[in-house]
Order: sequence, then C-alpha cells, then structure tokens
Amino acid sequence: MPSLMSRCYPLLLACLFACLFVSASPVRRAEPGLLVGVGKSDVTGPIGEITMAGYAELAQKANGIHLRLKARAFIFASESAPNRRVVYVSTDMGWPSYRTLKLVVSNLQAQLSPADAALYTLDNIMMSATHTHSGVGGYADNFLTQITNFGVTPGAREAIAQGVSQAIIMAHQDLAAATVTINKGRVENASINRSPTSYLLNPASERAQYTDDVDRDMLLLTVKDAQTGRMKGTANWFAVHPVSMNVSNERVSGDNKGYASYLWEAQQALAGNPTFVSAFGQTNAGDVSANTAGAFCVDTGVACDGGKGSCGGDLSKCLGRGPGYDIGGDQLSTEIIGKSQLAKAQELSTSAVKTLTGGVVDFRKTWISLPDIKLTGQTGLNATVCKAAMGYSFSAGTTDCPALSFSWQGDNDPNASNKPFWNFVRGLLKEPSQDLITCQGAKPILLATGEMTSPYDWQSNQLPYTIFMITRKLAMLGVPGEVSTMSGRRMRAQVLQQLVSDGTADADAEVIVAGLTNSYSSYITTWEEYQAQRYEAGSTAYGPNTLAAHIQVFKTLASSFKSGSLPPASPAFPIVSEPTDFNDVNFLTPIVLDTAPAGKKFGDVSVQPGAATYKTGNKVSAEFICAHPRNGGSDASTIAADGAKPLAALPGGASSTFMTVERQVAPNVWEIVLDDAVWDTKYLWRRNGVAESRCTLEWTVGGSFPVVAGTYRMRYLGRYCRLQS
Repeated sequence: MPSLMSRCYPLLLACLFACLFVSASPVRRAEPGLLVGVGKSDVTGPIGEITMAGYAELAQKANGIHLRLKARAFIFASESAPNRRVVYVSTDMGWPSYRTLKLVVSNLQAQLSPADAALYTLDNIMMSATHTHSGVGGYADNFLTQITNFGVTPGAREAIAQGVSQAIIMAHQDLAAATVTINKGRVENASINRSPTSYLLNPASERAQYTDDVDRDMLLLTVKDAQTGRMKGTANWFAVHPVSMNVSNERVSGDNKGYASYLWEAQQALAGNPTFVSAFGQTNAGDVSANTAGAFCVDTGVACDGGKGSCGGDLSKCLGRGPGYDIGGDQLSTEIIGKSQLAKAQELSTSAVKTLTGGVVDFRKTWISLPDIKLTGQTGLNATVCKAAMGYSFSAGTTDCPALSFSWQGDNDPNASNKPFWNFVRGLLKEPSQDLITCQGAKPILLATGEMTSPYDWQSNQLPYTIFMITRKLAMLGVPGEVSTMSGRRMRAQVLQQLVSDGTADADAEVIVAGLTNSYSSYITTWEEYQAQRYEAGSTAYGPNTLAAHIQVFKTLASSFKSGSLPPASPAFPIVSEPTDFNDVNFLTPIVLDTAPAGKKFGDVSVQPGAATYKTGNKVSAEFICAHPRNGGSDASTIAADGAKPLAALPGGASSTFMTVERQVAPNVWEIVLDDAVWDTKYLWRRNGVAESRCTLEWTVGGSFPVVAGTYRMRYLGRYCRLQS
C-alpha cells in the first residue's frame, strides 16, 4: 500500500508547478470601477391659472395636480479620477432652461462646501426635459416660448432649480462604488410616427437599414451598489412624446414617462428600497407620438394627418388618440403607454448584457453661434446655417394638438389660401430679411425669430452643446432641441464613428441622444424631412442644414477627447459666450385676495363624499372651500392639526401638499398615509366668482398604493392670501 507521502507527492508537484506558473505570469490589476450616486426631488412649482408648457394652448391652465413633477439625478465618476464627474438629470418639464440651470449651479454653490460645489458646473451637468405636455410653464428662456405664459411666472424657475439642485445634492451624498450595466430591447405598441410622409422622404437605402419609422429600442442603464448588490437606480431612453394626457387636462402630470418612473419607484419603496430612483428619459422623439390609435376627424371618424385636406380643411378636428382612450380617456392612455415602458425597463434590468468598466468619465461643453458655422466640405447654401425662423406650418400644431383651424401641416405654398392673414400678422411683427428667406429655403417664414430682439431674443442663435463619455462603452449627447427619428439615427452613427476612429470608444459602444437638454431650440429634422414642411420641419429653426450643423458640432466635440481639450475657436467651430441675462417680462395677473363665503371658512367641506364602504378601485371625492393654489400648499411642519399625527416629511417627498389622505388610528387621532404626490390622488382648483375658490379632492382607493382597511378622511391644505392693511 503506497505511503501517504507517495500519494500526495504528485499533488504537491502539481501545486508547485501551478505556483511557478502563476508567479511567472504578469500581475493584472483590476480596471478602475465607477462611482455612481442617485437622487430625486420635487420640481412642480407654482400652479393656478398658469398655462402649461407643451401644447402652448392658452386655455390649458395648470389648475391642479395629478402627479407631481420630479427631477431624477445621476452622478458618474471613475474611481481613478473621482473629482472628474458628469451629472445627468432627467426632469419632468416641457423643455429645458439654461437660466434655470444657472440657478441650479448657484444653489449648489450656496448649499455645498466650496470644494464640493466646485465639482459641479455649467459644463458637466445635463438637465434634460422628459417633455411632458402637462408640466408647469412660465420659466422659458426666450420670448417665443414665453408668450403663451404671459412672460415668466414668478417662482417657476426657482422651484425647478431648487428641486434639481436638491436631487444633485442627494446624488452627491449617495456617491459610492457601483456596478453599471447596459441592456437594450424593443418596446412594442407604445409609439407611432406622427409625420410618416416626411419620414418616407429620407433615402430608401437609409430607411432599409431599419425595420420601423420610429426607434422602438429602449436603452437601459442599471446601477447596483458594488458592495450589497442593491439596485440603486435605473435610467433609460425611449423615444416617445409624453402627450398621453391631452390638451383638455388641467392637472399637472409627468405623463406616461413620469407615471412609469413613479410606479417603479413606488413598487421598490413598498419592497423596502425607498431611495431607488428610476428615470425614463427623453431621446429622439421629435416625430414620435404616444397616440398609437392614430389621428381621426372627431366628427366623421375618417383618418387624417393634419395636412390641408384633413377633415374638410378644419384641422382643429384632426386629433390623435392613445390606446384605451374610448374606455378610460387620457388617464388610461397614460397608464397603458407608461406601463409598456415600465415592463420593458424591468425586463431589461434583470438581463443586462454589458457592464461599464475601465476607462475615464469625461465631458466637453461649448456654446455655438449657429449662423457662423460653415459646414465642412460644402459650398454655397449647402454650407450655410441660418438665423432662427419659424415656418407657417409651425402655427398648425400636430395631430397630438392642432393649433388653428385655418393652418395646416406641409404648408410650403407661398400662394396658399391662409397666407393673407398670416402675412398680415408677420407684417405687424417683422418681415424677414431676404438673406433669411434665401437661407431657410423650402420654409415660408412666418416668424423671423432670429432677427426679432424686442423685448429680447425671440429665439437664440447661440446654443450650448455637451457630450459625456462614461467609460469606453457609453457616450451621451446633450442636444438642445427635439430630434426626429432619422435625425437621431444619423447623429448617433456619425458620432460613434468619430469616437471609434479616434480610439476614444469601443466599436460596440452606445451613443445616447439626450434630447431637450440645457436649452430649447425647437425641432431638428433631416434635410429631406425639412422639404415637406410639416410641423416638425416648420419648427426646425436654423434651416435645412440644422441637423448637419448639430452633427458637425458633436463630432468636433467628440474628437476633442482625443486631443484632451476643446479645439480653438475658428469660423468652422465658433465658441461664443452664453447669451446675456435680461429682465424678463411678466404679464401674469397676481393674486391679491382670497375670500370665503359668508358664514364659511377656508377648509370647510361644501360637498361630502357619499356615505358608503369603499373598496379597492372605488373613487372618493369631496369639494372644499379653498384658496388660490398660487399661494402654495402646506409643509410637513404645518399640517399636523385636527388630530393628525406630526410627521418629519411628507410621504410623497415634496416640500408641500394641497391634500392628504389620513387613516384613523385611535379616537381623534389620524395618521397621514398619502398626499398629492401619488397617482391615486387628484387635486383640482377652480375659481368661483372674483375671489372665492372651490377645490375638488379625489382618491382612487388602492389604485397604485395599497391601503389597509379602516376609517379614512381627506383634508385640504392650501394657503390663502389676505389684503394687507
């Protein structure tokens, strides 16, 4: 029988050889990982007789809350250079505002230490709008976008800036080693192209590369804590307009993207992960609608597209509708489109295929004067980028919300029957110069916005551009406008080609078009789509070469990663300082007095809920004598009254609320369980006479937030304004 040593000898010899082999091999150090922080805060702002930002319809006022608006922040840095950071913030608002971004940076400087504040500047923050069409207006930078809000609403920019800066501070405090993965998949039945005839003008060979006339792919980043594996947050980009809530809606809402974010975060909170943040960001959705049932004439049911012959020439009747609209209106449409995005995002989060490792986290940012750009390799008008101008079809709106009955999409006929009226309007404002007319080409100019400077710029001719690199696998383009489907495809492909050829990115890297970022310049279509002059093209401000200019800027920025610095200013790449601040106009009527009826007081119930036992899915409604909502709601420190238990913070995470749902836990003792920040509650204000108000509070029992059996009450919590003596 062999001895123990003789049996172990071959094993010892094998181990010796293995150790020699390992020691002789080069030692491989782990690539630096990523640091990621996430944060979320409320950006709802003032409401009450303020036109919403999106449809630009004067009659659509923000007079209530359906779902509070949020900012969701993600900070990325490399472990090898933790102070070189990039910040992406997806914000529930109609369009971005550079002046609001400047307030964000000022807030960070005031609220962080000097060393920490220096980490976040105007250069490394992307503030991207989801483009909800049910968000609060009155904060835009340029006069054209301010007109329907009667200028700038006092407190609007400040509220957004405070929320965005708070979300960034939370992400700053949350920054830690993380595992970041990428996945991509198709979202079916959640989007359609609302200008398919324009899309068909793109080259057949180019269209043949794609299966659809919209981008159905969702790109998802999943962030997990490197130590515990806990899911900290997700950010995804899917192209669809948040227009599920239609123009008749009076309650502030994040629409389908805001709902998808809310629902996933609520699910995670109920599962014990209350700090989870989920951003459903915007990308190249310029010609993409959520009204998947298509557009039809409301009187005949005949399909229409917003062209001159639609609905007998009355475009106001040509309306797109979302799924389930005939059953549950725009709220059901919002839920369906939102849940479609949510389902895909949750699926992708469990089957990630690519991990972001190694490389650096870096950024580039510049201001560009678009009319000064000369396009490389082009001559004559093909090399020219125009001053801003809006076409006649801009006045038509889209099938999501047609603007005027006597305007139509595809309006590029100088002799069309609607021209005399619009020519009169144009003559009152400003006749475009001949240079502008020549430069804009196929676009008949209605508003020469780039030449209009009273009371200040109607549209800026200078725009900010930002690009982020997050390892060698991901590039993010901060685009200051709404990008059409094919425009986004060209932008992604050409920037990726530049990054790969420079050795900056891997061939399998993803390029994200983060639409509506940091500033708003309306639309960006391809040269071919521009010729049709549908709404998107009529709103492509800088002429037929707008897309080519954007691509050239981003390719030049992309190439600067290789050189290590921005290229010098030149005629081909003009770097200009940001526009000068100005004194904003404001024609919004202030609130000077709130009154209650004789013998009544604020907060009295005028219509009680029906006496009944309510079950999950039932709706409870009550009406209160209330005050104008622009005075604001109540915060956590002031709502403990009438037996309500004190609480440190509101359950929905906002700083104030107009309503609560409370459960009785003992005689005359009530616990606050919901406020106006959840999908299940609704708050709506209406004026009653001159200075009186009525508010309706609604609660869908157990809609998205389960509640236990018991006795509940709803409470109104607004503030009133009294005359000063």
